[in-house]
Amino acid sequence: MPLSESIKILVTNQKGGVGKSTISANLAAYLAMQEDLQVALVDFDKQASSSRWTKKAPDIGIRVAQVEINYQSAGMALLSARAGVRKYSSGVQVSICDFTWTPAMSEDFMSDFDIVLVPSSSAKFEMASTEIFILEYVQKRMARLAINKQSLIVVPSRVDPGHSSKGTFTNLDFLTNCHIAPPIHRMPEIDSYVYEDFFCVCSDRAVSDNFCIFGKYITKMIDERQEIRKTLSINGPSVNREIGKKVSVLDDYRNRAKNLGFYGGAAMADPKQDINLSVPQDPPSVRSIGSRFIPSFLKKNQE
Repeated sequence: MPLSESIKILVTNQKGGVGKSTISANLAAYLAMQEDLQVALVDFDKQASSSRWTKKAPDIGIRVAQVEINYQSAGMALLSARAGVRKYSSGVQVSICDFTWTPAMSEDFMSDFDIVLVPSSSAKFEMASTEIFILEYVQKRMARLAINKQSLIVVPSRVDPGHSSKGTFTNLDFLTNCHIAPPIHRMPEIDSYVYEDFFCVCSDRAVSDNFCIFGKYITKMIDERQEIRKTLSINGPSVNREIGKKVSVLDDYRNRAKNLGFYGGAAMADPKQDINLSVPQDPPSVRSIGSRFIPSFLKKNQE
């Protein structure tokens, strides 16, 4: 892969504890060792877990940097984040940025990346939170998505080995730029490799095989990214309406999860009431998204 065609990958979610740092460090190692790519890891998190892991484990040539963002204003936050990505991504083929999403950061930052990985557990409320996070982002950045044709990838993270991604995140099914990666399993053996070694080359075959399947999938998405920046078609408001419907249903689900501390909760009707995401819940208010259009590449072909 020529340096001029370098790929920028953002690993993010608005919720902590979903495996962002683990994925960032180990994906960087997989691409460097198994795919022989020049890789940079840019760690924006204050805990610096991914950069610490990469520095403490055997040196495999990954460029590692920890970047502090200036949150004095929204403009300064965006400028300092972009400056960090630009500085440490120069001269490599792939850069991976570990960032816990915050409303203090403009969605323009997320739009800068070729691929966005959104780790999520299989817990019902967390899956709903992840769906809302992606749908609201797509809703706000339709024009940019038309230009950069960014790939959004949900990563089932820390799930049981028997987990199947089939039938999950169904509210995202209609977005062709949104995909579900092979899951990263939760295994007791993983803890022994933290800060010591990387999953893709560790001695435990189950751990290494599981992460290599994920790594190969991301490598395929990186390769496909080289062919994605071609056509642009702005046509079809039906997906715009569909996003509005999905966000409305998920908003009601999110409102009921306020006391659980999930993304953007509002007044909660009954925290004990279980909600079926496949059935609309008559939310107290329906979000209007106007008459903007969405590119046809986001709309799957209807049979």
